[in-house]
Amino acid sequence: MNQHVARPAASSPTATTAAGPTARDRRWALILLVAISTVSFIDRSILNTVGQAIKDDLAITDLQLGLLGGAAFAILNGLLGLPVARLAERRSRVAIISVAVAAWSAMTALSGLAGSFAHLLLARVGVGIGEAGAGAPSQSMLSDYYPPHQRATVFSILGLATPFGIVLGGLGGAVVAQTFGWRAAFFVVGLPGLALAALTWLTLKEPPRGFSEGRDAAEVAPPFSEVVRRLFASRTFRHVLAAAVIVNFVGFSGMSFLHPFLVRTFKVDYTTAAFAFVIVNSISLAGGYLMGGFVTDRLVKRDLRYYGWAPGVAMLLAGPAYILGFLQTQWIAAILVLILPGLFSGVYFGPTFAITHNLVEPRMRASATAVLSLIMGLVGMTTGPVITGWLSDLFAARAFSLGDYAVMCRGGAAATIDACRVASASGIRTALIIIVSLFWWAGLHFFLAARSVRQELSAR
Repeated sequence: MNQHVARPAASSPTATTAAGPTARDRRWALILLVAISTVSFIDRSILNTVGQAIKDDLAITDLQLGLLGGAAFAILNGLLGLPVARLAERRSRVAIISVAVAAWSAMTALSGLAGSFAHLLLARVGVGIGEAGAGAPSQSMLSDYYPPHQRATVFSILGLATPFGIVLGGLGGAVVAQTFGWRAAFFVVGLPGLALAALTWLTLKEPPRGFSEGRDAAEVAPPFSEVVRRLFASRTFRHVLAAAVIVNFVGFSGMSFLHPFLVRTFKVDYTTAAFAFVIVNSISLAGGYLMGGFVTDRLVKRDLRYYGWAPGVAMLLAGPAYILGFLQTQWIAAILVLILPGLFSGVYFGPTFAITHNLVEPRMRASATAVLSLIMGLVGMTTGPVITGWLSDLFAARAFSLGDYAVMCRGGAAATIDACRVASASGIRTALIIIVSLFWWAGLHFFLAARSVRQELSAR
């Protein structure tokens, strides 16, 4: 345990200490917040690798599966993120994060008790409510720990929670589901978060507001309306936001349906598909996040327009790479090809949040993160899996020639009747190809952001 850490009082508006955080404090904060984000991603995305088992057991459609993986989590998560962010501008971010981790971990465990689609939907809503309390306060703290020229790298390291969560939650969840059932998987991934919540409360140090930039920690948090005006007055932010929304729309769609795509297309069991899911996403996304952060932080020293150029080029490459992967008909070839696009699609993360934080004042950053996350979640996470699931059902029905697909291939029949499996595999492949082509649209917005970012950040 860090012996130099003091827990801030929850009632303190600034939660400062006489001396600022040390290098050791910064490292520990980054490690712990990455761990928290990893647990968050595991609990949020466990449905990605046990979704097919839930579909078969509860006899639900792909549209309902999309609702569980997206809208059930994202709507309240995004909406509650705003008041939580405003609270984080004024009160202890450590306390907020600790309570949030405990809440969503408990709701994840309770998901394993669900006996119907409606019960599971309510539990997933609870997970979304809990996770509303971590993202914005965590990023706000990191911006007080690390200066502007290191933030793309720091946020990219924070983004490693996604591939870490894929490995731990995706693979571990699938193994548990294969051995003990999908309900046990929710218990296994949910309960450890309670211990992490206690560790956060006891060891994480609250940095003074604006510490990394030498700003006055006693500054009063501005009204939320001022934060919104500052953000949307920025041409750069508007284009970065549009790009990030599209990337998340595509990304959450792929995360929700890649595992079912592998199961249906190649007739492998849940665990084998989970291994492939982990290999495809963890290695490539980790590389993409790190490349996006480290490379961008170095390139922007030459020209600030690389904040838009770097992710823009990556988005143009991601779409064709994914399409090529989904068109493969051989198991090994599909896995190898699908590793590549994650290297490109993950590049956006660090630059997106670095630009957002660098455009605003210290006591605006939690709110700015919440605004960005709300819009990304409501449009991307909420609609992406749902629309992809709807497209999958639509194209599967068109590919099925033996009658009414919705009736004959409901629930486990889609996996046991060969004609149903072929139709469902065709449907999900077509849906995913359509969705990933939107990466090109995201790339356009990043290039448009590059046209104004140098002027705006120089003025800031």
